[in-house]
Amino acid sequence: MPMTTSKSVGPAQSATAEDHESTETAGVDAAIQGALGRKLRESYDQVVKETVPDKFLQLLDQLKQSEGSGKTGKS
Repeated sequence: MPMTTSKSVGPAQSATAEDHESTETAGVDAAIQGALGRKLRESYDQVVKETVPDKFLQLLDQLKQSEGSGKTGKS
């Protein structure tokens, strides 16, 4: 009897009943993902529109100054 080698099939390549189920639920997942994305964008847009506190701006300026004065020629 000749020896045969079987081809390895990874999880992404296997065709099972689970694949059929995951295809059906993918639409629900996409809808949920879309809704979450919209809500996150709304929240993020609100944060972006907020003003930056003066103390934070002062700290950023201090950081820029310390980085500028600390250059030693290194890349």
